[in-house]
Amino acid sequence: MAAQTFLIVRSDDFVVLAVRWSGLEIRDQGPSALPRLVAADGPATLTVGFPPQAILEQTTASGFHTAGLVHSDSRLAGSGELEFAVPEGTVIEVSAAGILGALADGRARLGPASGLEMPWGLDVVPRARTQGADVVAEHPDRPVVAPRSGTVGLWSTLLRASDAVPGDAGLEILPTSASDSGILAAGLFQRPPLEGWRDIIRTSSHAFSRPRVTRLELSALGGSLSAAAKWPSDSWTHEMVLGRDQKVDVAAQGTLWPFGFPAVYQDFTSREFLPVHNPQALGCVAGLLRRRTLVITRPLLTGTRAPAFPFDEVEILGREFPLGSAVEPDDPRLFLPGGPLDPVRFPVRCRSGDTDIEFDLPLVFVSDTLPAPSPGVLAQWQPHSTARIPGTRIDMVGAEGRPGDVLEVHALTFSGAGTGTGTRPEVATFDAVLPALRSLLPGSGHEQPRTLRYASELRTLAGPLEDAERRAAVPDVPFLFEAPPAVPVSFTGNADRSGGLVAPQFKADGISRELGPVPTGVLPGAPDLEAALHEAFGGATLFGFPLASLIDTAVQPRPGPPAIVQKRVNGALFTEMRWERLRLKAHSAFRPRATGAPPQLDLLAGCAPAATGPPGALEPVTTCTLKSFALALPRPPMAPLLKLSFDAVTFTRSAGRPPDVTVEGLKIEFEGALKLLRELQTRLESLIGVRGATSSVSTSGVTVGYEVGIPKAAAGMFVLQNVTGRVRVTVPFVEKPVSVALGFACRDHPFALTVSAFGGGGYAEVEMAGTDEPRVEISLEFGAMVALDFVVAKAEVHALGGVRFQRRPDGGVELEAFIRIGGSVDLLGLVTVSVELRVSLTYLDDPPRLFGRATLVIELDLTLYSETVTVDSGTFELIGGSAPARRTRDLTVAERDASGFEAWQRYRKAFAP
Repeated sequence: MAAQTFLIVRSDDFVVLAVRWSGLEIRDQGPSALPRLVAADGPATLTVGFPPQAILEQTTASGFHTAGLVHSDSRLAGSGELEFAVPEGTVIEVSAAGILGALADGRARLGPASGLEMPWGLDVVPRARTQGADVVAEHPDRPVVAPRSGTVGLWSTLLRASDAVPGDAGLEILPTSASDSGILAAGLFQRPPLEGWRDIIRTSSHAFSRPRVTRLELSALGGSLSAAAKWPSDSWTHEMVLGRDQKVDVAAQGTLWPFGFPAVYQDFTSREFLPVHNPQALGCVAGLLRRRTLVITRPLLTGTRAPAFPFDEVEILGREFPLGSAVEPDDPRLFLPGGPLDPVRFPVRCRSGDTDIEFDLPLVFVSDTLPAPSPGVLAQWQPHSTARIPGTRIDMVGAEGRPGDVLEVHALTFSGAGTGTGTRPEVATFDAVLPALRSLLPGSGHEQPRTLRYASELRTLAGPLEDAERRAAVPDVPFLFEAPPAVPVSFTGNADRSGGLVAPQFKADGISRELGPVPTGVLPGAPDLEAALHEAFGGATLFGFPLASLIDTAVQPRPGPPAIVQKRVNGALFTEMRWERLRLKAHSAFRPRATGAPPQLDLLAGCAPAATGPPGALEPVTTCTLKSFALALPRPPMAPLLKLSFDAVTFTRSAGRPPDVTVEGLKIEFEGALKLLRELQTRLESLIGVRGATSSVSTSGVTVGYEVGIPKAAAGMFVLQNVTGRVRVTVPFVEKPVSVALGFACRDHPFALTVSAFGGGGYAEVEMAGTDEPRVEISLEFGAMVALDFVVAKAEVHALGGVRFQRRPDGGVELEAFIRIGGSVDLLGLVTVSVELRVSLTYLDDPPRLFGRATLVIELDLTLYSETVTVDSGTFELIGGSAPARRTRDLTVAERDASGFEAWQRYRKAFAP
């Protein structure tokens, strides 16, 4: 049969108790005529139930004020029970006084089945702090009345250890269960005290030590409690009077992740009088004022540099950070202060060498009991993990300070990494501008920061890079581009900034310590360097030829990419692009010289001593030299007819002066069928050696050339007169190849050609530009010309034939054969009549077509009257097109002029006697 529960109520002093017993027998009435309970045989217990001993109230922030009544959410605790063991032979009168007296006579001992919800949400069992001591109750059994006023005191029972001393109940409490209210902050009010902390108190009490209790008193109006606990990383202090919290202080020790600042999260609540601002009823309310604060116990951390963290020290600029207005955390041991929507931003200073940067960044509080933030908290923090700073040069490696280590950083994205004993800060990614590229290629997008990350080989290094062995382990490419994964670097449209002769173009996917931005696939150690060069340098040119096809990969040391870095010289920053002793090989029309060293490229864009200014002053200078090479026409495998050899071609550019190109050791060689022109070759080379070069500079390029006149030269049975020889080298700044042109005379000024009694003229022009098809145009004509002079009349008759060959850069061929027959009569200078017949056949190869045309020109000059009559057959398409022979539309005079007819007339007049 279940034990019955009886209610004891004494209104005089507010005794309200529920009582049940076990092992006690009801005996006959005693002297007071009331039944008695007797502990006859074996153990007996007397269980006393108490009404709720705690009230839960919402808190408010320090800025609380109200103009009238406000209501907060509050909750009552559950009831509690104290089970007392009663010794055998105890006799208890069944009355309020009898039962209360039996519990307080010093023999009743509190049993382990007792339990109280005190404070709210914590079910606890009171225990004696000292081993071997018991918990006893101390209270009056009858109402306590003041002698003079007759006021009756509120009944309460005081629990204490049997060995307690005054002022200390000698107790501890063991929390058995914990729960939160779920009350949320709203309006003027915040969450109640201990939300999120109760389970921490429970687990810490079992894992470490139980909270000490110096006061534990129960009454019908609520209990009073003074408890405190100090654990390795948490602490709790609680003061409660008559069921209402007076002071609730909880704190957690931890660090602010990822930097690791030691910090204490304090959540302090105290009951204070808060003003009510109401003109009609001024007053105060006794509310719970809550203060939440992060206290930094060590704001300066030194020796923090690590392979993936480039800062020697980190400091948080502040000691205390109030969190009263910030969102409250669900877990006080692990949270993002302020929450993911509006996180608290902490001021931080980082020092790298002599460079300081400051920024504001949200940080995560991590209790010392936890190894690292959870994935959920990290997901909240990561969108805020980037600190943006003004562009600052930072040594991002910290090992010997090589040129590629120092970058202009604009943003840092932080993270943390485990060390086995904790975590260390790391830079996950960072945004940097490459000042060397920005300087060399303005307007090419290199003004915008690029996202980089540390190479995995660097991240795996442990500890700071202080000793030589660790520094030697730093990879040659410590940084890789993250987004986009490759950065385009192209000088094809700004060849003047890369030395004119060479136009590197590649996609950099990393930054080398010595070379700056590089395509990592072409660094020494690549298994197939030649294939890697073609992949990395697609579109890059050297003297108009594909750069990757010219680089000799069979030499030692193996070739690599150019160095593009910034260096500090005499206290000033200079951009340097360096590519020296780059050995080259034959490709297409680019050939090594027959004798001497192999072709080589030397490029240096940097600084040199200034021509003017104070001693030690420097100025930017660019020098690019291509040495010991030749250009052959036509390209192999065909036998060469023309070869231009150079000792060196040098492009120079310096501050305050226009770009310049110099040509050294030019040698012209006619071979094969053109050997008959070797006397012309010798005469031209000798004159070039005497006369200086001419140069011109424009916004699109620089041209250097030689132009010499050769009065007379023999070529086999031919005799050439009035030959103007031209050699021209053009270095474009735009996206075009370097070109070399060689010419003898020109269309407007042809040379004179005689063969025995026959005469004529012509011109020849050749232009080579990289891998493009060379442009070749040659025109020769010869025939007979007879002139008679009879004093009163002059006459001239001529019959000439010739051929013009032109090969265009697109590979198309145009071949024209023509004859000219005509004559003129001049009578006393008063009447002049001339007749000219020109018949031409023109062949075009793309698509194959053959055109014919005949033109008759008659000129009549009668002193006061002149007239020219032109009879043009138009153009006949003899081969090609849709019909075997058809006449094309006659050209208008304007179209004839545009098609070159006027130019042909000027050409004819050049041979007039």
